[in-house]
Amino acid sequence: MAARPGSSGSTGTTPAASRVAAILLMLAPMSAAASCGDEPRLRALDFWLGRWEVLTEHEIAGFDVVEAVLDGCAVTERWLDAQGHAGFSLFWFDRDADNWRQLWLTDRALDVAGTKEKVEVSGVTTPTRIRFEGHYPGRTGGAVIYDRTTLTLESPDRVRQLIEISTDGGQSWTAVFDGEYRRAN
Repeated sequence: MAARPGSSGSTGTTPAASRVAAILLMLAPMSAAASCGDEPRLRALDFWLGRWEVLTEHEIAGFDVVEAVLDGCAVTERWLDAQGHAGFSLFWFDRDADNWRQLWLTDRALDVAGTKEKVEVSGVTTPTRIRFEGHYPGRTGGAVIYDRTTLTLESPDRVRQLIEISTDGGQSWTAVFDGEYRRAN
């Protein structure tokens, strides 16, 4: 039997096939890497995933959809308050710092607290609780405002989100949002 054109003898392996095989071997370790969904540390926000109706003082404050994306490597939050204002969060895990980070953006981004960046507070996270802290400038000439958010699982269908601020460098905290998240159908 005659060798095919471009083949390297009777084995049937072409130079192109050899290059493809070599490339596949180089890529094999990358495809065998663990996925984010398999990493326990990246499951810290799982209790908050879902569709939520949010109440403050027994009144509807808004609606929230919290979803794991990118095979669990990130979490998004899409918020719509009762007045029709929208917000969006992107949470991601910083492997080097060993903590979660949050970027919060709203349709009022130019207002104080219209955008925020927060970082997970170490030592607070449990399977049913996580806290983020950050800071942002107050009004022109105003002091820095420290901001912290604590998410606590209260039952499989209820999560509490407490947002507090401090204008004295974290010495004292004032609640500015205390929301009861009820899982929506």
